[in-house]
Amino acid sequence: MTSTIHNTTAAAQIEADLVAGFPFPFPEDRYRYSTNVEPAEQLVTTPAGQWGTGVVDIDAEYRAELDQRAVILAADPTRHAVLPHMVPAAWDAMFTLMRELDATYPDQMHLSSTGPDEWLWRNYILGIEQHFRYGDPDTLPDEPLRYITSQVQEDIALLDQRNDQLFVDAGVVTFAADWSFGFDVGMSFLEIHGPVPRVRKEGVITRAHEFLKRLQPHQPYRRTNWTLTIDRRLDVSTEIYPEWGPDRETIQLVDDAEFGRRVHLRVEVQHLIRLPDSGAVMFLIRTYMLPLEQLATVDPWRRRAAEVLAELPEDMADYKGIIKYRDRAAQWLRDAAPTQPAPTGPGMPVWPTTPPAVDTTGAAFLVIAVGDDAETAHVSRNWVAAAEAVGETRLLVVDSLSDDQDRSSLNDALDAAITGTRILVTGGQYDVMTALAMAREAGAVPAELSSYVVHTRDLPLYCAHCRNTFRVEGRAGGVVSCPGCARDLAIHEHHSPTMGSFLASAAGGDA
Repeated sequence: MTSTIHNTTAAAQIEADLVAGFPFPFPEDRYRYSTNVEPAEQLVTTPAGQWGTGVVDIDAEYRAELDQRAVILAADPTRHAVLPHMVPAAWDAMFTLMRELDATYPDQMHLSSTGPDEWLWRNYILGIEQHFRYGDPDTLPDEPLRYITSQVQEDIALLDQRNDQLFVDAGVVTFAADWSFGFDVGMSFLEIHGPVPRVRKEGVITRAHEFLKRLQPHQPYRRTNWTLTIDRRLDVSTEIYPEWGPDRETIQLVDDAEFGRRVHLRVEVQHLIRLPDSGAVMFLIRTYMLPLEQLATVDPWRRRAAEVLAELPEDMADYKGIIKYRDRAAQWLRDAAPTQPAPTGPGMPVWPTTPPAVDTTGAAFLVIAVGDDAETAHVSRNWVAAAEAVGETRLLVVDSLSDDQDRSSLNDALDAAITGTRILVTGGQYDVMTALAMAREAGAVPAELSSYVVHTRDLPLYCAHCRNTFRVEGRAGGVVSCPGCARDLAIHEHHSPTMGSFLASAAGGDA
């Protein structure tokens, strides 16, 4: 029994770590092809954790993924190719990655010089110790590219630059997402990306090609790409389509619980590196996968992924191979919204768990964003985009409605609103309640008001003793000190929409 508990706990920790390090790919609620490159080795903080500090990444799946790669290469040698003129680039790639591993994981990986062109490589995780002479194939147990890809989770493609073109002339690619490395070897970068919809017409592929040709050594860049995959299957290459292709049909027949477990958001973090000695361009392709049921535990990810999938144009969804089940995936994510806790008292406000849609029957629209929370900015931008498509829209951004100048700005905006204006408010609980009360005082009726609270850390508190309203950090049922009369106040589960505040009175009945 103890062993079972231990294993369950370990598995849960691994899942938590994979979520924390997941590179969620959507900065907006819509997705279009773009070069979307940025300098590498920059930390990205997400609602679940962080990623991005290294060019190579080792996680809890390290041994399992390396084992998968070994099995795939043994079964299909075409996943590994090095054209004769690319041998120097393969050595350059191996050595560059050894240096990256040594720098990023010094406790697990170590590269040291033992003489002119003589090196000692240690991988403590796998128990490897290898002396080698740079450029001498007899000093390695395998071809350099294949040797190093047995120790990194990334796939590798090497591009040779000649005649003002880039050609994929070497690599080890075992985790391709619906393409064939063996077929593409020797093709130009532009030829390989010819079938991708929109990229030529919109100039994306040409800009990417020009960018890659200008890459300089020691200045790595990165980008992300994404799709959906059924099950935790890294190898969805064209060669084995009969093994995974039918899943796109059968996944439509399963119940919702199984759908959430089996459908994964699949993200590639692609690092683009000009190798210093050979001049070749190295593509590192690291694949991460997260099932929808885990993705949905991070609510900002759940909401945004649902919007991206629902809005994705048909031709792009078709090319990504998700056209048959993307609508269900979007709806699954929407339906996975966390259940709103039931109010603990009849006088408690009930806030929507997702931003309400814009009422497009409005005569005009006033969007009010209060505070600097990133979610406030995100929600207000979406409201504005939807409102502007149908009518006159004004966005008011203020810091805090406990500030007299900001309250005055809101009053001016409310006074200028015409009859039938839809008023949408987002921010923290204090600011939303205050703004709604001010809108009601200005004559707005409930049907004209919408709101979305991004946090409930604070609230407007009405002290029954000094008869003033204050911003306090607390919750109904708690006790706070009144900023006005200094009494200890019990916050009642009772609020007034008209006053825009919770009632509070002396704790314990003290005068």
